[in-house]
Amino acid sequence: MDVAGITYNDTYYIKKEAANELRVHFHELVHVLQWRELAPQGFIERYIREIQYFGYNNAPLEKMAYALDGHYQSKGRHLSVEQFVRENL
Repeated sequence: MDVAGITYNDTYYIKKEAANELRVHFHELVHVLQWRELAPQGFIERYIREIQYFGYNNAPLEKMAYALDGHYQSKGRHLSVEQFVRENL
């Protein structure tokens, strides 16, 4: 699994070659919100469970982050990402 970034609680790390890709930053910021809403232990337990059961590409937390970063990339209608994450976890 080759990823451009990874999030730990309220901090995310981006590979050097992806540093200028705003979509990657947006994606990782969605994960920051997920961490905040689920709390660290809740996020880690859920993320691992989803990856094991669904695989990376179909894990609901990842699908949410990819859907929102796609919405951002396509300049979709304005929405509160924080509220969306909270209501859809």
